[in-house]
Amino acid sequence: MKKALIISATVSVVLLGVVLYLLIGVKNVESAPLEQVKQTSSEMKPCCANLKNDKANDNSIYQLESVWKTEAGKKITLNDLKGKKQIMAMVFANCTYACPLIVNDMKKIESKINRNDVDFLLVSIDSKRDTPEALTQYAKNNKLDLKRWHLLTGDENGISELAAVLGFKYKKEPDGSFSHSNIINVLDENGVVAYQHFGLNQDVQDVIEEINKSKEQ
Repeated sequence: MKKALIISATVSVVLLGVVLYLLIGVKNVESAPLEQVKQTSSEMKPCCANLKNDKANDNSIYQLESVWKTEAGKKITLNDLKGKKQIMAMVFANCTYACPLIVNDMKKIESKINRNDVDFLLVSIDSKRDTPEALTQYAKNNKLDLKRWHLLTGDENGISELAAVLGFKYKKEPDGSFSHSNIINVLDENGVVAYQHFGLNQDVQDVIEEINKSKEQ
């Protein structure tokens, strides 16, 4: 009988300890969720996270010998674009956040200038998925006027070479998306970077002023 009472008391103590442990554990979880969210948010790397930019060099991108395909499937070199100013950005069609904002900023610029010597150029950093057909559909989805917008796709070597000239950084993520710099470039008629606009959904007046520094000939 005495032995049974001892065993019963021991079991009661153990159960009480388990209950107290669970209560304390729940209390700690309830007191720390904001901190845990902050840590999780800082550790998570969303699609299209902005990467720090390098400085663009003074070389013309038209000196690069890489071969590209237009949205129409035509093979060109960058030098074939010579003669007009280009408002250009490096993007990828499957981007769901940064690139649509970049393109939207470029469309804002387009709506505020009326010049025949300025074209718009999108160069894909996704050599596998951004085929000419995909870029054509992208242009349709974004209502881009292909009379003044050019969309290019190329191989990985050509992309990395162009990115280096522009000071553009990008990194392929495990899910197939890219982290990358967010830059709109103003190229002069000879393909030299005249100005760079950084960030997303920013006032584009600085780009417009840069374009209008020289009068249309």
